[in-house]
Amino acid sequence: MNVRLAVVGLGLAGLALAACGSTSSKTSSTSSTTKSSNASTISTGATVATSSSSGYGTILTSKAGQTYYVFTGDTKGKSNCTGTCAKAWPPVTGSPTVSGGASSKLVGSITRSNGQKQVTYNGHPLYTFASDGGPHQVNGEGINAFGGYWYVISPAGKPVTSSGSGGATYSSTTSSSSSSGSKSSSGSKSSSGW
Repeated sequence: MNVRLAVVGLGLAGLALAACGSTSSKTSSTSSTTKSSNASTISTGATVATSSSSGYGTILTSKAGQTYYVFTGDTKGKSNCTGTCAKAWPPVTGSPTVSGGASSKLVGSITRSNGQKQVTYNGHPLYTFASDGGPHQVNGEGINAFGGYWYVISPAGKPVTSSGSGGATYSSTTSSSSSSGSKSSSGSKSSSGW
């Protein structure tokens, strides 16, 4: 009788441990899913809205204020930013919606080489900048990287290549390396059709 109780007790203890391990695995799995889901929410925020920017006037952003950029290395209707470039400058992907002063007539999308839909404005693919730590930051303006310049874009669909009379404050988080680029005040443009 005592042997049976001991075996049953060990069996129950094993089930309890297995259940704990199972719960732990589910928690881990849920945490990973949440992280992935948050990361994709950031890169797939496809609402094209407008925000006022110190030094640049009204520019295109996400509804939450994440600054959108255009790349002079792109050609109209085609993204030339993939691989390492797309990690530094995540493409705005998903089905586009319009808010604020953005023009619904200028919003569209293209299909990237990986099959994702990327939001465009006036035919030019939109990106965010990984070094913009949050809403209303404009750390990527004027950077020369990956074969072109990166600029914020106005609601009229044109890149803003110089700051207004108020000037702009840049974060010192960008360097002049090829991965993040260097800022330029030359306003040079490529053959992207600007």
